[in-house]
Amino acid sequence: MAISLFVFGVFLVVASNLSSVVSEWSRKIQVTFFLEDGLASHIRASLENRLRDDRAVDSIEYVTREQAVQRFRSMFRDLSGLPEDLGESPFPASLEVTLRLSREAPQEVERLVRDYGNAPGVEEVQYDLLWVQRLFTAIRLMRWVGGLLGGVLVLASVFTISNVVRLTAYSRQDEIDIMRLVGATQSYIKGPFVVEGMVQGGLGGALAVALLWLSFHYLARDLLASSHVLGHAVVFLPYGLSLVIIGGGMGVGIIGGYLSLRRVSA
Repeated sequence: MAISLFVFGVFLVVASNLSSVVSEWSRKIQVTFFLEDGLASHIRASLENRLRDDRAVDSIEYVTREQAVQRFRSMFRDLSGLPEDLGESPFPASLEVTLRLSREAPQEVERLVRDYGNAPGVEEVQYDLLWVQRLFTAIRLMRWVGGLLGGVLVLASVFTISNVVRLTAYSRQDEIDIMRLVGATQSYIKGPFVVEGMVQGGLGGALAVALLWLSFHYLARDLLASSHVLGHAVVFLPYGLSLVIIGGGMGVGIIGGYLSLRRVSA
């Protein structure tokens, strides 16, 4: 039981961290509108207000030519002198539009480009639609795989406890027969086995959380901290999810105990 819930806990840890990664990636769903040189401030403000009122837009950042040069120098230190060598800044001012995370994000990107790409003051639009499409395909795949794996692990846990309680009931069949002869009710006979399943599930959940904590702090943290994808965003299960594993183990134990007794003569 502990092993089954441990595997399920590993799935929750991975899913929780992947969810954080996806949220971080979603912030990079941007459409950049490069503005014409010498654009009047009221035209830029009008375009910015129109974009801000759009249902698909989460936030907008206005990047001046000077800020664009500073970004270039911070990202490419070896080429920091390139703007001076060219005589003028090659980077135009821009509006960086971040989209809301939704299923229609790829379609919203295309719509934004179509609606605002030829707006007054817009010189060019930069976006990566292929990246957005791949991101949301990965999100859908993660959800399907996660749901399937979670369901399989829950069924495995129910099967495990059901068989343990069933073996216990078979080993005490003589006692059960005696209790029936003296007039014990079905709930009185079956109750201890259901409680046993609940206790086994709770203990298995607690042991699984302890194993997860040890594995995370002595193995997973050191291995994943060097990852360029996750970095220091790797975290252990929140307190609430740890309680869910223990409580879920108890609930699965109750279900397993009840199902096992349906096939035992009591």
